[in-house]
Amino acid sequence: MSTKVVLCDAPDGLARLQYALITSGADMDIEVVTEGLKAIEVCARVRPDVVVVSTGLQGLSGSELVRRLLATVPDAAVVCWAEDASPVPVAELLGAGAVAYVSKEDGPEAILRAMRTVRAGSIALSPRVAAQLAERLEGESERTTDLESALENVAEELDSLTTAKADFIANVSHELRTPVTIAKGIAYVLRNPDLGEGERAEFIEQLEASLEKLIALIDEMLAVADMDRGTLSLEVEEVDLAPVLRQIAQDVGRRYDAVPLELEVPKRLVGAADPIRFTEIVRQLLDNACRFSPAGEPVMLKGRAMDEGTLVSVTDRGEGLAREVASKAFDEPFTAGEEILRKERAGAGVGLHLARQLVIEHGGIMWADPLPAGGTRVSFVIPARPGAQVPGAEAPAASGIRSVTATGF
Repeated sequence: MSTKVVLCDAPDGLARLQYALITSGADMDIEVVTEGLKAIEVCARVRPDVVVVSTGLQGLSGSELVRRLLATVPDAAVVCWAEDASPVPVAELLGAGAVAYVSKEDGPEAILRAMRTVRAGSIALSPRVAAQLAERLEGESERTTDLESALENVAEELDSLTTAKADFIANVSHELRTPVTIAKGIAYVLRNPDLGEGERAEFIEQLEASLEKLIALIDEMLAVADMDRGTLSLEVEEVDLAPVLRQIAQDVGRRYDAVPLELEVPKRLVGAADPIRFTEIVRQLLDNACRFSPAGEPVMLKGRAMDEGTLVSVTDRGEGLAREVASKAFDEPFTAGEEILRKERAGAGVGLHLARQLVIEHGGIMWADPLPAGGTRVSFVIPARPGAQVPGAEAPAASGIRSVTATGF
């Protein structure tokens, strides 16, 4: 019994198809049409076994033509004969119900092979179409693998953020509790009308110190938030930083009278800085160094001019800060370097992160070096002129989290 075939293509394509089918020697009853609506009419009349349709016809074509043909002759096998072998149209036409997709570049012989395949109940793709589809699937598989890996990383980051949030709340709660408790106790004592003036003045001084600590902690957190949002602005100007460093050393030294503070600063040290933010940078580093230094062990504050800019370093003789802890403290705020439940020293853990971000905003770099004999040296360089940038430093960005490697200092 002959196979009923309807061919739908432009005249040139029909000539190629007819010649290939006729010379194949197969027993076929062939009808030809040149446009989609006519193909539907012919199919309704002859009830073909196979319909070969070109996807580049004018008027009704593509997936809509395939759906209309199958609505008319649902038992027919629709074979698409196309110029485009890319995966998207292949998927659209196969999704519409076609059972074969053949590239015209593979020649009409590919139509014959596809017809034999679909008559046997299988789906057929010509070699060119199959190659492009396989390449696309391989690419999609790689992208899927990359996405799965990215999702795993995101899940890990979310877990880390959840842990960091819990640690932050515990850490800040720990830091707030002491000054609040002190302030509350002092307020209670100050209600005593029999309190002597000397004692009252001493308690008021302690109260002011506790409140200053609370304000400093809040200011640190707000500064970190401003940098992460990209809303922090600096008033950078050329300024003599030597008296600034000396004043910071005096202020911090008064708070840590058990830790000798050594200062090595030239008479004049010009750099490009926001004086307020520069003070905050050095104060954070010096406060950290004094806080982690044993009583009687000196802390050194140095400042000097270099070709790259103004170099400031703070050296302590404490237990030393491991590089991985320093890196985490640089990159993540509220990293205190100690377990919250066994903290022996005050600090919310924003000091190194805040200082480093402010250095970056100045166009500089910061790094930390554990010392062989114990202790840590934290150094930074800022430009000597407004608008300049230290070689190797990153440009400030709104994201707030950056990595910098210092070399050559």
